[in-house]
Amino acid sequence: MNINDFIITFAKALKADYFFKNIKIIKPFENVSYAGEIKNTFVCVGLDEMEITPIELGDDTKYANVKIKVGIFTEKNNSAFAKDVFLNICRVSQKFNITSIKAQPLEYVKQAKGYRLNGYFSFGTNIDFGGESGE
Repeated sequence: MNINDFIITFAKALKADYFFKNIKIIKPFENVSYAGEIKNTFVCVGLDEMEITPIELGDDTKYANVKIKVGIFTEKNNSAFAKDVFLNICRVSQKFNITSIKAQPLEYVKQAKGYRLNGYFSFGTNIDFGGESGE
């Protein structure tokens, strides 16, 4: 499995679900200065961490525990909606081989004048590194 492909597949599954029709699903971006206010709910999906175990499954394949991070951002007058979004991400994630789900408490982000709820979805998989050339 290619991790980037899995993240893209996970994000596409969210986009395809009816609940998310008016919610943007985006890739993570670097921390930048932001002076503004969140106007619409959006979800940021990306790799949080990956731990490769020393079990070799072939020349270019190893077993790994992977954690996907979803950051749910909502406008300041709609903080409770972040929890609904998270529950629906959990529902959609049942299509995947998720081994654990965790959420951090909802928090106010002063710079964005809105709320953020971070969720984590873990799974185990075989990672294919694609050989020596990376192809």
